[in-house]
Amino acid sequence: MPNEDYPDGEDERAEQLRLECLRRYGLDGTPGEPELDRIARLGADMFGVPICAITLVGRNTVWLRARFGVEIAALQRERSFCAEVIRGTDPMIVPDASVDPRFADSDLVIGAGIRFYAGAPLITHDGVALGSFGLLDLAPNHDFSSTHRSLLVQMAAMVVDLFERRHASRTADTLVAFAEVAHQALIATDDEGRITYWNRGAKAMFGHEAHEVEGELVEMIVPERFRAAHREGLRRVAGGAPSAMTGRPLEVLAVRRDGSEFPAELSLSVWNGPLGQGFGAQLQDISERRAREERLHHLANHDELTGLLNRNSFKARIETQIDRAGTATVMVVNLDGFKHVNDGLGHATGDTLLQALALRLAASLGPEDVLARLVGDEFAILLSSERDPLEIAARADTILDLIGRPFSVCGHQLHLSGSIGVALAPFHARDADELVVRADLALFRAKMEGGRRYRLFDTRMESRLAATRAFQDELRYAFTDRQFELHFQPQVSLATGRLIGAEALLRWRHPTRGLLYPTAFLTVLETHALAFEAGCWVLDEACRALAGWRRAGLPPIRMGVNLFAAQLRAGSLVEVIEGTVARHQLSLTDLEIEITETIALRHDDDDLQPLRDLHARGVGIAFDDFGTGFASLSTLKDFPLSRLKLDRSFVEDLGVDPHSEAIVKGVVAIGHSLGLDVIAEGIETPEQEAMLRAWACDAGQGYHYGKAVPAAEFVGTFGDAFAVATAAPVANIG
Repeated sequence: MPNEDYPDGEDERAEQLRLECLRRYGLDGTPGEPELDRIARLGADMFGVPICAITLVGRNTVWLRARFGVEIAALQRERSFCAEVIRGTDPMIVPDASVDPRFADSDLVIGAGIRFYAGAPLITHDGVALGSFGLLDLAPNHDFSSTHRSLLVQMAAMVVDLFERRHASRTADTLVAFAEVAHQALIATDDEGRITYWNRGAKAMFGHEAHEVEGELVEMIVPERFRAAHREGLRRVAGGAPSAMTGRPLEVLAVRRDGSEFPAELSLSVWNGPLGQGFGAQLQDISERRAREERLHHLANHDELTGLLNRNSFKARIETQIDRAGTATVMVVNLDGFKHVNDGLGHATGDTLLQALALRLAASLGPEDVLARLVGDEFAILLSSERDPLEIAARADTILDLIGRPFSVCGHQLHLSGSIGVALAPFHARDADELVVRADLALFRAKMEGGRRYRLFDTRMESRLAATRAFQDELRYAFTDRQFELHFQPQVSLATGRLIGAEALLRWRHPTRGLLYPTAFLTVLETHALAFEAGCWVLDEACRALAGWRRAGLPPIRMGVNLFAAQLRAGSLVEVIEGTVARHQLSLTDLEIEITETIALRHDDDDLQPLRDLHARGVGIAFDDFGTGFASLSTLKDFPLSRLKLDRSFVEDLGVDPHSEAIVKGVVAIGHSLGLDVIAEGIETPEQEAMLRAWACDAGQGYHYGKAVPAAEFVGTFGDAFAVATAAPVANIG
């Protein structure tokens, strides 16, 4: 049966190939070419017929690309001669069309009086039939010989060759035009390495005009010290040896006209053409990339604010010294009262103070000592040689005296003090991590004793460390033994009373202490090696629960999941979240990740980029417990947030403390002015809910709506209770 979409039942693939080839050659639906009419006239004269046409077959139309003896430019494809010609590869001869059942009732025969037709298909080198070279006469012709057939095929081939050459020329012109405007340097040479092509990108990169370098050896762009090796490699490849430089980009050094060298990425090609072997090089100046990589390497190993080594680099230096000398002495230095500077004078003043302290500490160190900023106002020093307690004490006293001198910062005279913790390897630890931990414990002891002093790590601190380690081991076992579980607390729209979300809350079902809330273990868990795994588990379980609720008929709500700092530091947060959401057949917009002030303030701009990426893709980002710490309004302005979570400590004082009421009103107003939703935590009474609703707070959660419950109980407990919007206060179902 003929295919209605492809006239005359022509094979679908052949039809598509022809139409695509016509488009690629620039022949589809285009008008006739007077230049080709001379070929049509030649055909008519050679064969002694009044009409000759070069036709191209479209989907429904036949175009006369060239013609002699006829004025029409196009005709219907159906029942046309050329539509039959393109079905095969040999010429089609119709001695008398009036008696041929294929054409006897066609318009050309009945209307135009055509009796004779002879046509050869126009077949490209790829075997695609584009149309025909056809001869037409008003009289029948039964004497069309085999010689005539051969000549007809030759005329068709001549037309196809013309089309092919035009296409090749147009492609070459396009490639040359593209090469000329390309930003990369594109250079071609012959087998002797003499330049045959030099584009504008090469001129801009190297400073030579094309006419200056054509015929010159391409080694002119190779630094002098590498030219001998270049010539040897060229000789090998020209002699037939394979090139190790083809097929993959390489980084090389190149030299400009002024003699300056720069790094470039080179892609080399080798070919054999009509003129022999040729070489092509594509070069990209990667000076900026190299500088950017060096910058990223610096940022990965240094603190951006002070330029000092960061924690990871500092630990690497400790390991190097322990491996080399077997000993190391670490001091951890901390300012007393730095929080008051930030709170009272702002973070800009605090940052400037830290920079001034970094300079003061650096100036006091020996050439082999190493200084780093670990986090916040905590610095660390790796001493090059001191192991004698008296020498260490003298060094610590010197540093404390330096900190005690006034700082002139941003127009303020600041009088501060410091505390120092000291630990020594191998006496207190045998690796960098343990050494820093013990120095931190000594620092903690110094601050507990009032600050303004230094303390050396001792065994009493070790016992506290042992207790911490035991708890860490318990946490590890709790995770592998599946003692962790998630409970979910509803989040409700204050305007409508509808259920709009749930927050996943981590619980530890301890085998002897019962169900533990995060306050009992979260501080240790956040700094545990388990933190990343636990964070990923929480994310997966929360998404699993939400997917299950959807299947149970719960309308769409958003799931809130608390983020661990370790998940952000891992560098794979975007991939982990996208993979988890996809695995449970959810959308990124179904998820809201909650971050704490610690994450916001203790990570630099690059660390926070994954949060920006997730925010741009629809993941909600909530700032947890806003208003209780040191985060400033600039944090809200610069951070990719969608919601503020108002801390329960302010909510519980509503109706009692006017200061808390003022803070709540202010946070709601600030959040809305920044385009953020505001949700209040810890709502326990209808009166608190009413006040928050009156102040236009968007949402709430707390015991007024219900305690957190396991996933299996959530739909039955909250699914119906908050399904219908209401202006009245929502009943407490906790």
